[in-house]
Amino acid sequence: MARNTRRIAFAGLMATTAALALAGCSLSASANGPSAGASAGSTVYFGVSSATTGQYAQYGEQFKKAFDLAVEEVNKDGGIDGHPVALKYEDSQSDPKQSVTVAQKFVNDPQISLVFGDYSSAASIPASPIYTAGKLLQYGFNNSNPDFTAKGTQYQWSSAITTSASYTWTADYIKKQGVDSIGVTYLNTADWGIPAFQAFKAEADKIGLKITDAEAIDPTSDDYRPSLTKAVAGNPKAFAHVGYGPDAAKLVTQLRAIGFTGTFYGGQDEQSFDATPDAAGSVIGTEFVSTSTAPEVQAFVTAFKKKYPEEKEVTLFEAGAYDALHVAVAAAKKGGTDRAGILKGFQEIKDVPSVVYGKLSFDQDTRRPASPQLTPTVLKDGAWVAIEG
Repeated sequence: MARNTRRIAFAGLMATTAALALAGCSLSASANGPSAGASAGSTVYFGVSSATTGQYAQYGEQFKKAFDLAVEEVNKDGGIDGHPVALKYEDSQSDPKQSVTVAQKFVNDPQISLVFGDYSSAASIPASPIYTAGKLLQYGFNNSNPDFTAKGTQYQWSSAITTSASYTWTADYIKKQGVDSIGVTYLNTADWGIPAFQAFKAEADKIGLKITDAEAIDPTSDDYRPSLTKAVAGNPKAFAHVGYGPDAAKLVTQLRAIGFTGTFYGGQDEQSFDATPDAAGSVIGTEFVSTSTAPEVQAFVTAFKKKYPEEKEVTLFEAGAYDALHVAVAAAKKGGTDRAGILKGFQEIKDVPSVVYGKLSFDQDTRRPASPQLTPTVLKDGAWVAIEG
C-alpha cells in the first residue's frame, strides 16, 4: 500500500535551492552524461539514492539485495548489448537534505546514466529539480505521492501506484465487503499521510462508507491507545490505518488490546508487520503477491531465496527494485546508454516483463504504469495470500 515517508517540505526546498545555486556552472558540463553510447565493452552505471543508514535502512537493504540479483542476471545474459551494468550507491538516509546532496553528486558524475530512488517521495521530490537540471532521469520506482510525477518533469518516472489510486481502491474494497462504518487512523504528515487519507475519505463519502472517527497519529509514537479509543468509540464494523508497516505493527497490537475485534485494513508486507501476532487477518491491496502461481513471480522468488537463503519472505519492496533494474536496462537497450538515450527509451518501451505487473508499460502523460491493478490479500501465518473471488 503506502510507500512513502514524512519530511518537512520547507527544509527540502531550502536544501534544493542551495544545492542548485552551488551547482550552477557544473551542471552544463555533465548534463548529458556520456555524449554517445558507452564505448565497446565499457560499463554502464546507474546510481542508487537510498537509505543505507538511519531509520529507513531496512528498506535500503531490501532494495540493494533485489538490485544486486537483477544486475547479476542482466550481466550473465550479456548486459546491455555487451556492456556490463554496475550500480553506484549513495546513502541519503531517505532524508530530503541528504537526497539533495546525493542528487548533486550523481548529476556531476558523467558516468551515471540514470538514478533509482529515493525510498520516499518526501526525499525524492526536493531532489527532482537537480535531476531535471542535469537531464538525468530520476526513477522513483517506490514513490507513490502523485506530486512526484504530476509536479515533476519528463525526467521523473515511477512504477508505483499513487496513494490516491491505492486508497480509493481501499475504500471501495471495504465497502464491497458489506462494511458500512469504519474507524480510521492516518499518519499526520503533510507530504503523504494527510493527502492519502483525504483520498480515502473522498471515496468513502462518495460511496456511503461512514467514517465514525478519524484520528491523525505521529508515526514515531509508541502509544496510540488514546487515538484508537476515540476512533472505535462509535462502534465501527472495521478499522483502517493509512500508514506503513512499522507504525501499523504497533497500532494493531494496541487496537486488539483495547478490545476491537473487527477486520483491520492496513499494514504492509514488511518484516515488522508480518511478524506481529495481532496482525494476522489484516487485509491490504497490493501489486505483488509472492505466493502467486504466476511463472515469472515464482522464478523471481526462487532466485531471490537461492541467493539470499536467510530471507524467508519476498515483498513488494524487493520485487519493485528488481523490476526497476530490468526496466532501466530495457530502456537503455531501446534508446541508448547515455542520459538522453535512457530518457528516449523510457518514452518508447512497452510491455516490459515484470514480476509486479506481468508486463509494464508507462502512461506517457503520467509517467506511471498504464492501467495498474491491485490484488486484495490477507495475512495468514506471517505471509500474504491473495483473497479469491
